[in-house]
Amino acid sequence: MKNFSKILCVVLALVMALSVASCSLTKQYAYQKDGVELPVGVYVTYMYQAYIEAQKLAQQSDLYDAATGKYDGKKSFLKMEITDEDGNTAVAEDWIIDKAKESLQNAVAIETKFKELGCTVDQAELDQAKTMYQQGWDQQGLKSLLEPCGVSVDSFFMAIYTIDVADKDAAFKAEYGAGGPSAVSTADMTDYFTKNYTSYKYFSANLYTTEDNGQSADTTTTQTTANNTPLSEEEIKKYTSAFEGYATDISNGGTFEDASKKYMSDFEVAEDPTTANVEIIDENATDELLKTIKEMKDGQAMTVQIGTDENSKQIYLVYREPIENQIDAYINNAEKSETVLHSMKGEDFDALLKKLAEDMNVQPSSACNNYKPSMFETKKK
Repeated sequence: MKNFSKILCVVLALVMALSVASCSLTKQYAYQKDGVELPVGVYVTYMYQAYIEAQKLAQQSDLYDAATGKYDGKKSFLKMEITDEDGNTAVAEDWIIDKAKESLQNAVAIETKFKELGCTVDQAELDQAKTMYQQGWDQQGLKSLLEPCGVSVDSFFMAIYTIDVADKDAAFKAEYGAGGPSAVSTADMTDYFTKNYTSYKYFSANLYTTEDNGQSADTTTTQTTANNTPLSEEEIKKYTSAFEGYATDISNGGTFEDASKKYMSDFEVAEDPTTANVEIIDENATDELLKTIKEMKDGQAMTVQIGTDENSKQIYLVYREPIENQIDAYINNAEKSETVLHSMKGEDFDALLKKLAEDMNVQPSSACNNYKPSMFETKKK
């Protein structure tokens, strides 16, 4: 009986030992629940992204020394306070950890939504993208930097592309596309498009000439210098009169294309100078041309001169096309309509994912506690 007890104890000890060994050899996860499994390498990748972002914020400080990566003489930038674009101020190390956690929470929400909506992605496209990422992993020093920190190329690709690009896009389309829980109708998308997008075309001419002065006096470089000289009053008057005439022709029922051809003929321009675009112009746009277009009315053509001084002025013929002319090209085109849908619902989807992560109370696993931002500095040395 005593021998049996001893044998039983040995067996139990062996089972426990094997169990511990098995745990130590098991793949570690940053999150593993309800069919969503994210390797710890995904979390570390997000931490590295946050590390790079925090370093850029630190570099904005006068205390930061770009040559050494230190601040205030000798300290790691991880110990200095940084302020992000949202106005949040925190010690860099803490900010990085919080940002990595936030990214992981977002990833879990994406994968949860992806599975909930029954999404799939094209494996051939994933394989093609993986090949490109593999090249970057091997050639840009990422392998030597991140592998010692617990990141495999598979985890890296999963974090950077599979989740944040492919799966998120698939979930977005399933959510807001035809038949989705929050499907957007063609009528609603058309209404959004016409109220928010601007279609415009323009061509321009320099009201100055540029003279190349040859090689710079600095013999260590091969750069050249150039001087701009304003055109004569007579030449400027010729351009101004011609451009105003083009604008008048359009206002009287002519087309922008005819105006462009006439300009090419009048000034012996060999290639079509037209720039055309359809976009949402930011309310706070600082670009002078975009500010001008923003204030124009649909169907209006006008001439405008832009430049800080006489040596840099250009004259533009600008035409703001009625946005209705672009409805068929954008709303009835699968690829372009996706762009419009993302503009319309992108922020809503991000808010939906954030709320989902909060409702799920997503938290990184205890395995994530073994990884700190300082390891990226150690591996660089």
